[in-house]
Amino acid sequence: MTKTLYDRLKPEYKDAISKNKEKYPTIVNSVVKALENNYFWNDLTIGQTKDLISFTDETFGSIAYYDWSYGDKFLIPNDK
Repeated sequence: MTKTLYDRLKPEYKDAISKNKEKYPTIVNSVVKALENNYFWNDLTIGQTKDLISFTDETFGSIAYYDWSYGDKFLIPNDK
C-alpha cells in the first residue's frame, strides 16, 4: 500500500506543523489535508509546498532546488 505524503513526513516536520495548529488552524489544517490526500510531492501546489515549509523550522533560503522539486528533505523514503 502506498503511503500518503503525511504518512511519509518526517516526525520533526509533523511536530513543527502541529505546534502551529492552535495559532494558525485554517492554514495548518489545509496543509495536513493536502499531505493526507496526496501520494506524490509533485501533486502539491507551489502554495501548499510554501505553506508546509513556512510551518517547519526551515528557512526558504535553506531549501535546495532538489528539495523544492522532490521533497526529499521532508519525506521518509517509500522503501523504509
